[in-house]
Amino acid sequence: MTLPNGMRIHQWQKIETGYLYREIFGPDSVYAKDNLIDFQPGAVVVDAGANIGMFTLLAALRCRGEAEIFAFEPIPTTFSVLAANAAAAHRGDYAALMGAQPGASLKIHAVNCGLSATREEVVFQHHPNYSIWSTQDIAFARQRVDRIVADVAGLVRVVPAALSRAAVRPVVAWMGRTETVAVTLVPLSSVIEEYGLERIDVLKVDVEGAEVAVLQGITPAQWDIVRQVVVEVEYFATKDRVVDMLEAHGFTTYWYASERERYNTELSEVCMVYAWRADDRR
Repeated sequence: MTLPNGMRIHQWQKIETGYLYREIFGPDSVYAKDNLIDFQPGAVVVDAGANIGMFTLLAALRCRGEAEIFAFEPIPTTFSVLAANAAAAHRGDYAALMGAQPGASLKIHAVNCGLSATREEVVFQHHPNYSIWSTQDIAFARQRVDRIVADVAGLVRVVPAALSRAAVRPVVAWMGRTETVAVTLVPLSSVIEEYGLERIDVLKVDVEGAEVAVLQGITPAQWDIVRQVVVEVEYFATKDRVVDMLEAHGFTTYWYASERERYNTELSEVCMVYAWRADDRR
């Protein structure tokens, strides 16, 4: 598939590629909001919940084709698409679009596991029809379907809400169909140690309900190397925990209810949390 920005990529489902493009590359990109996250050439980036690699490609683009990116995706079928897109980037397929300078080095480490607080083997609820919904949390997966049905039905004002919900539910149910997949999770601390990382310029976390566990996978001594964090969280209560954790580690934070602002939904508590080191902005 060729994206509107000219990148020709491998994809899993056209419907979710379109959604991801709008969220990540579009004019209202949650990763470009008010330039809260600063991408610079030579950055080290961690992409937790990489899916097919759209944020990874955005980070490479914003860093003008000069970055080292660690992209984690635990679902094998989704990972195969991520690996193909990473290989295309390595070949230099996107170098011109990225404005890469001669000698620019782009390294993308596509890793077929997820991030968590500890190393463990777990069972995921994989959504083959809408892979970005894949999650370890069964209850969360069910609650999300009910919430999205209600939110989408609420946007349709010309018919009674009950009829809207009846029309929307089959589509959301198709997107929400799951199958179980065994995956491996590892703590980010082990990755930092394995690669000898001395800094992480951008840590992006979009892991469908497991955000706190990912942050818990960084040891207290390692937090100083992390300079910026951007996290999608599913509930206001989780947002509060994430903000508290980041501020306890010395970050300045900002958050907003991204889906309520973008779609005018009433029930969604999905938020974007941004964090940075104040000393880096002086």
